[in-house]
Amino acid sequence: MKFKTNLLIVTLAVFSIACTEEKETAQPSTPLSSQNLEFEIYDSLIVDHLGNLTLMDISPDGSTFLLQDQGSNDILVTNAQGEILYQYNNSEEGPNSYINKSGKALFINNEEYLIPTTMDLVQYKLSGELLNTFKPEFSGSANLIVSSSKTVIKQGENYFFKIQGRYPDQNDLVNSRNLEKVNMNTGEYQPIIPIPKSSKFANPEATFAGFDYYPVFDVGQDSLYFIFRNEPKLYTYSLSNLDSPAFTKTIPFEEFIERNSSQGLENGGFNIRDLLLGSINDLKKMENGEFLIFYTSGLTDQEAEEAMSGVSSDFNQIFENADKVNTTGYVIFDGQVVSKLIEKNELLSNLAKFVSRDEIWFNLNFSEVENDYSVIYKTRLVQK
Repeated sequence: MKFKTNLLIVTLAVFSIACTEEKETAQPSTPLSSQNLEFEIYDSLIVDHLGNLTLMDISPDGSTFLLQDQGSNDILVTNAQGEILYQYNNSEEGPNSYINKSGKALFINNEEYLIPTTMDLVQYKLSGELLNTFKPEFSGSANLIVSSSKTVIKQGENYFFKIQGRYPDQNDLVNSRNLEKVNMNTGEYQPIIPIPKSSKFANPEATFAGFDYYPVFDVGQDSLYFIFRNEPKLYTYSLSNLDSPAFTKTIPFEEFIERNSSQGLENGGFNIRDLLLGSINDLKKMENGEFLIFYTSGLTDQEAEEAMSGVSSDFNQIFENADKVNTTGYVIFDGQVVSKLIEKNELLSNLAKFVSRDEIWFNLNFSEVENDYSVIYKTRLVQK
């Protein structure tokens, strides 16, 4: 049965240990699939700024916050008390400019950060001064841009970067690669992550759209974790071998609508139905081998037809209709089972920064609140 909601929601595994005076005895924990969890608000970052501020990243020492105004594209740098240290706009023409940001900015140390774009990686000082540009030897491109997504991750001396364009034929899934590894010392780009042999996208006879194999990923200490947008499988790679996954786990969502790959694509490419299929939109490695996954179950053909019925040009209306029957939110996957969706306050919009299960930052749901200041909420996962 579908859970009807417009909210994004999440889940988590908690283990209980009962202690006696004589010894500690581990008690059976509540199964992950039966737990009821929620995001509990317990703190916030308040910035004296009129606009729709969203959090992009927090410095490694936790002292500095990097935010962006969705309306103006201004970047704001604040301290932990919300005081604005810098405010500027490098998205316009100028000596420090970047073009076509493809995802959230990333701190690379306490004083510098990266802006990922569809063409390159751009390195800045906190003050907005341009330091370096990491350009590939090919012309970068993108068939899908999600400005709030995670497209670059730093690990050791490398950046793992989601960028397209190395392979002119983006539909040649057999020979293409899905990410690039960028050496931060030399600036050299290396294509990594071919289509796994066990993936449905490895079938050259099947038909897929670019949205279907858009990847989400995360990087741990010695592993890279990878999921395609319309395939409920988690691929785990060792950083020492990025050619084939060490482990593959199917994610047992209660419902997840995949494309019927035996049917040809309408008009040879994208149509609005593509956006109503099942979609895995974010992946975060958690403690104890668990994963936080943001997904949408997608609509059946009949449900999609009903959502689009009578709507000529207002795409927002289609998505509003879809939200009434769609299942959308965060779940925890422990490698075997998937938790229920986790509830969250209506003040919370999308998850902005995951530090640990006790420090999870959410942007404000602007449709619910209008302020003359900006708020980013700090939450933790708790049992209801």
